[in-house]
Amino acid sequence: MRSSTITSYATTGAQLASAGFVWPSKYDYVEDLYSLQAGVIRHGFIDNVNPCSFSENTKGRQDAAAWVRTAYHDAATHDAAAGTGGLDASILFETDRPENPGTAFNDTFGFFAAHYNGGVSFADLIALGLVTATASCKGPKVPLRLGRIDATEAGVLGVPEPQQDLDTHKAIFAKAGFNTEDMIAMVACGHTLGGVHHEDFPDMNENANKGETSRFEGNDNDHAYLFDNAIATQYLDGSSQNPLVVGHNDTTNSDKRIFGADGNKTMNAMKDTAQFQAKCADIFARMIDSVPAGVKLTEPLESFDMKPYINKLALNSNGTLDFEGRIRVRVTEGTNRNGEDLAVRLAYTSRDGSNNGTIETTPERLKGGQSQGLFNELFQWFSFATKLDASAGIRGFTIELSVPSTGAPATVFDNEGTGLYPVQDTVLYQTAQSCMDTNTASASDPFPFTVTAAVRKDQAAAGAAVAMELALRTPRQGIVIDKLEKKTFPLAKSDKKIPSDEYVLYEMQMPLPSSSWSTTFEIVLGEGESAKRVTQLYSNSLAGVACTPL
Repeated sequence: MRSSTITSYATTGAQLASAGFVWPSKYDYVEDLYSLQAGVIRHGFIDNVNPCSFSENTKGRQDAAAWVRTAYHDAATHDAAAGTGGLDASILFETDRPENPGTAFNDTFGFFAAHYNGGVSFADLIALGLVTATASCKGPKVPLRLGRIDATEAGVLGVPEPQQDLDTHKAIFAKAGFNTEDMIAMVACGHTLGGVHHEDFPDMNENANKGETSRFEGNDNDHAYLFDNAIATQYLDGSSQNPLVVGHNDTTNSDKRIFGADGNKTMNAMKDTAQFQAKCADIFARMIDSVPAGVKLTEPLESFDMKPYINKLALNSNGTLDFEGRIRVRVTEGTNRNGEDLAVRLAYTSRDGSNNGTIETTPERLKGGQSQGLFNELFQWFSFATKLDASAGIRGFTIELSVPSTGAPATVFDNEGTGLYPVQDTVLYQTAQSCMDTNTASASDPFPFTVTAAVRKDQAAAGAAVAMELALRTPRQGIVIDKLEKKTFPLAKSDKKIPSDEYVLYEMQMPLPSSSWSTTFEIVLGEGESAKRVTQLYSNSLAGVACTPL
């Protein structure tokens, strides 16, 4: 069960800026998937492709290769001139096409489904999948930009197929914006992992046993399991076992035709390990950045140096505010930070800016208090929990990082020069007064779902609307991934007595479809850019939990 991480902010100003990360951002969740792969706090997006090997559960399947193939088949039908297609998750609707054979696509979708919610598009997950699979197999760092928008229907036909001639392949790649050198590099990089499955291509895989795979780099595990340039060196020295190079049916030996399309100039360059890795990083980045016109991608994502997490900001039974969370500090080699010799505290400012205070943090100890990300990133965690005066409230905080052993002045982090990590206390998510009864309902019945918020009295008196925005999951016929549709449900003012003169409660009760028991929602006060929001809330964190009176 995923616990909620609460982010409270005004709608304006949340972005991923090219100069650095400004918190909060609509890409917070994706950055967590990217950065928290292992350790004390983890999302484990890498799990299905780590280690980079052929699956023990599905004979002959290399999941990392399937993730790369999924990204390619989604992006392959891009029309650069028309500005259509590209990496837009249209592959979800295209798995019944002859050009997309096999179960690997739906298996890949099934794994991504656990990470798909209102905080990420499915197309961005597919791109992240390629970046993660490549890294897990000791390949290059592929830049990851974000902001892709999911298609709502199938795209055009046109994924290249092995039996097509070279001119057809050149034309398909050119339509997508790639020249002959690009085509050779993309195919070579894509085929350094995986192989040809007998049940998907029986005419090309002579192995008659179901589940067997003729690997692109042979059965030498030192090569077949890794993202290396054996695909090039074996082709050039005549030792290739690639079924698309030396297959018994020359009509389907598409890799042989493609690799030799420029007289082996590109393949000779790629026999150099450094050039192979650099070309693959470049061509994969350009491939996943092929998006429909009008889609604007961010600058390449990097793991953030300093990142706060607010786990709770809520009114308690004593009339004060519980303020709890964590601070994540990057201690990767090269940062000159020793995770065991760091101290973190928050310097916060009250709602009207007239009062200041400090909050001490405690280092996490479980598993060394550290998490690991892709590309050898390492993070140290510090937790905090305090109570704030509800009348004074909180507007935001800076983070002070110091090294106790030196006694040197602390380094102050102010959210990339914006002055503060912002926090709004105008509308609060009342976790303890929110619940979902999963014990009395059957699996096919909707779950009784209660959401409670506390709103400052001045806003309540002004009549500002309070609502929940829910990413409602709807199953789709023949599609592995549910449709996510944002639905708004109003909260009504409650007449319950509470221990505060500063806030009033708003409540909403609804039957939540069982398909949406694990989804995301937000609490919203007001409308438009001036709205106040509490984001990154997870319904499954309330499963089986009873509501507690305030």
